[in-house]
Amino acid sequence: MSSEKDILDAFRTYYKIGEMTYHDLQLKKEVEEEEDDEPPMQVDDFGRLVSEASEDFELDTSEDEDDALDEYGASSAPVVKLVNGMLLKAVKDQVSDIHIEPFENSLQVRYRLDGSLYRSLNLPVNIKNAVNSRIKILANMNIAERRLPQDGRIKIRVGKRRSVEFRVSSLPTLFGESLVLRILDKSSVNIDLKKLGFDKGTFERLQRCIHRPYGLILVTGPTGSGKTTTLYSILKVLNSVDTKILTAEDPVEYNFKGINQLNVRSDIGLTFASALRAFLRQDPDIIMVGEIRDADTAEIAVKAAMTGHLVLSTLHTNDCVSTIARLVDVGIPPYLVSSAVSIVLSQRLARRLCPQCKQLETDLDPKELVSMGISEDEIPNLTIYGPVGCPECFSTGYKGRVGLYELLEVTDELARAINAGIPEDQLRKIAMKEGMATLRESGLAKMRDGLTSHHEVLRHTVMTKETLAAYLISPETESYESGDVVIREGNTDKDFFELVQGALLVVADGQKIGQIVEPGNFFGEIASISNEPRSATVIAQEKTVLKRYPGEKINEIIEKNPEITEKLIRAMTYRLRSNNQMLAEALMMIKKLKSKN
Repeated sequence: MSSEKDILDAFRTYYKIGEMTYHDLQLKKEVEEEEDDEPPMQVDDFGRLVSEASEDFELDTSEDEDDALDEYGASSAPVVKLVNGMLLKAVKDQVSDIHIEPFENSLQVRYRLDGSLYRSLNLPVNIKNAVNSRIKILANMNIAERRLPQDGRIKIRVGKRRSVEFRVSSLPTLFGESLVLRILDKSSVNIDLKKLGFDKGTFERLQRCIHRPYGLILVTGPTGSGKTTTLYSILKVLNSVDTKILTAEDPVEYNFKGINQLNVRSDIGLTFASALRAFLRQDPDIIMVGEIRDADTAEIAVKAAMTGHLVLSTLHTNDCVSTIARLVDVGIPPYLVSSAVSIVLSQRLARRLCPQCKQLETDLDPKELVSMGISEDEIPNLTIYGPVGCPECFSTGYKGRVGLYELLEVTDELARAINAGIPEDQLRKIAMKEGMATLRESGLAKMRDGLTSHHEVLRHTVMTKETLAAYLISPETESYESGDVVIREGNTDKDFFELVQGALLVVADGQKIGQIVEPGNFFGEIASISNEPRSATVIAQEKTVLKRYPGEKINEIIEKNPEITEKLIRAMTYRLRSNNQMLAEALMMIKKLKSKN
C-alpha cells in the first residue's frame, strides 16, 4: 500500500500540482497532530507572490483609508505568504538582518549577509502598509501607531525542533515606516572557543585569564562584531557542576544547561544594574552582564570583580585601550580600573574569502601595502588573495566571516600606567610593549593566510601611530654614567641616538669638537646614512639617558615617522652649517697666512 508521501509525490508528478499546494498538503498532517502550532509556510516563488499581493491593492487610497486597507491587506493570503517567505528565505540564507525600507516609488527589502547588505526584493509601493502591518501584527505591535518608533518580537518554527526569533524595530521615515528585523537563530550560534579564529598567542593568553578566580573580562566592538558569541564561548568553557553562573541578557540568545539566565526588561525596571545587584545576593561564582550601558552598571560590575567574582560583560568601544578610558570617563577611579580589569578583548568580523572562487591578486600597489603596515622586504614574497564571485557565494566573493582580535592583558606595568592616568596614546604604547597585538596586525595575519582580502582589513581596522614597528613606538632606552663611551671613533656600528637627559662630549682625534646638551637632539645618524665608520667618539659627561634606534631601519623610520625625520634633518642641517662656518674660518686663516708669506 502506498504511503501518504508517495501519493503526494504522484500528484505532483502526474497532475502537476504547484509547489505551494504540495507543501500545504504535506504540512496538513503535522497541523492536525499539533493544532496549537501553525507551521510556517515555505515560499519559493517570490515573483508570483509579489504579483498577487500587488493585484489586491491597485486602487489609490487616501491617508484616512489607510487603516481600513491595512486591516484587510495585512490578513490577505498573498501578503501573509509574502511575509512568511521573506522570513523563511532570511533564515535559509543565514542572514543576520532584514531591512524593509519604503521609498517614493518602491518598497525595498535588503538582507545583511556576512556584515554587508544586498537587495533581495523591490516591491510595489502600494503594498507597503499591508506588509508593515502584517509584520507588526506578528510582533504584537500597534498597527495604528505610525508616528513613533516601536519594538516587538516574532517567533517562528522551522521544522519540528528549530525555532527562530526576530527582534523587530520600526522607525517613521519620510515615505512610511522602515522596519528592521534582527534574526536570533540559536541553532546557528557557534560557541566553540577554539573555532572562533584566535591566533595561538592570543588564545593562550585568553585561556589563562578566563580561568582566574576573579576579575572583570570585557569584550568590545561595534554592533554585530560577535561579542555575545565570544562571551557564550567563554561561558561554555567555564560551565561546570561546581560553578554557579548567572547571566543578565537582552535578550537570551542561547540557552545553557546549568546556567541561570535572565532576560532584562527595562519596561518594568529590570535593568542590567538592578539585575547585577540581585545577582550579588545569589552567591554566584561567575556573572555575565550583557552590556555595560551606564555608570551604575559599570560601578557594580567593578565592585563585583573586586569582591571575588569573575564578571564578564561587553562595551561599545573602538579598541582595547579606549575601553580603559571609557571606564574612567563614566566615573570609575583609575585605581579601581587597574585593580578590577583582567583583560579587554576587542574584536571585529571580517568577511571570509570564498574558498571556491578566491584568486591571487597581482596588481596591488606596493605603497598601499606599506601604508597598511607591511614591510617593503616582505612584499615581493607576499601572497594575497581577493574576491571574485560564484554561485556558491551569491557572486559576492565572500562566504562566512573570520574574527580579528586585539587582546589587552592588564599586567603590573600596565596597571601602574592606568593608575597614573597617563594619556591613551601612551597607554597603547605600553600595552604593545607588553605583548598586545593590534586589530590591524590580526587582520594582516588573516590576509597573509588567505582567509580575507586587504579591502576587508582596511575596512575593519585602522593604522595608528602606535601600530608602527616597536623600535619606533618604544625605542630601547639606555642609561650611561659619567665617562662611559656611547660611540667610539672608527667603529662600524650603525645605530643612532636621541638625548633624553644629561650631557655628552664629542671628541675627534683626541680633541674636543663639540657638546650635545639639549634633550631631543639626535646624533650618530651620519654613519647610518653613509655606511662609513664613526668619525668621532661620544662620551657621557654626567649620568645620561638615551634612546637607541636601529641604524639598519633608518629608511623606514624616515618614511613612517615624520617627527623623527624632522628632528634628524634639523640636526644634520645644524651640523652642516657649523661645518661650513668652520670651513670658511679655516679658509680665511689660510688666506691670511698666504698673504703674510
